Amino acid sequence: MKPSRPLNINSIKTSSDGAWEGDDPLNYAFQLLIVQTTLVLIFSHLVAFLFKPLGQPKVVAEIVGGILLRPSALGQNKDFLHWVFPPWSTPILESVASIGLHFFLFLVGLELDLSTIQISGKKAFGIALAGISLPFAFGVGVTLILRRAIHEAN
Repeated sequence: MKPSRPLNINSIKTSSDGAWEGDDPLNYAFQLLIVQTTLVLIFSHLVAFLFKPLGQPKVVAEIVGGILLRPSALGQNKDFLHWVFPPWSTPILESVASIGLHFFLFLVGLELDLSTIQISGKKAFGIALAGISLPFAFGVGVTLILRRAIHEAN
């Protein structure tokens, strides 16, 4: 089965006349986005249901679900990958996902209680500083060592 998806980004159409008129809905951006979103939600809920007895949080199930949907697992089937996630749809899906992430972070900010930060402020600041500065210092050290090793090899 050869997928009949347009690969030219300039030819992306947003809506069709409908399946009853003979159009393949998955050749159009909006319908494909709905199918992709539905598939991602159903798959992540299914994986969350399976991970619940293991005591894993929902975010872990969502990450594993995303790994399974893309080329790591189900994406090994090239027909499936190009049928549900054609290359021209990736920027659209990423844009919608980015909007969703920003909206989620906005809602988290709305629910943030500043009094809890003030109570544990110094301790949290020390942990955050260590969490940023230690990996940064380690990265600088590794970079210097690798740079010296590469320079000596040349």
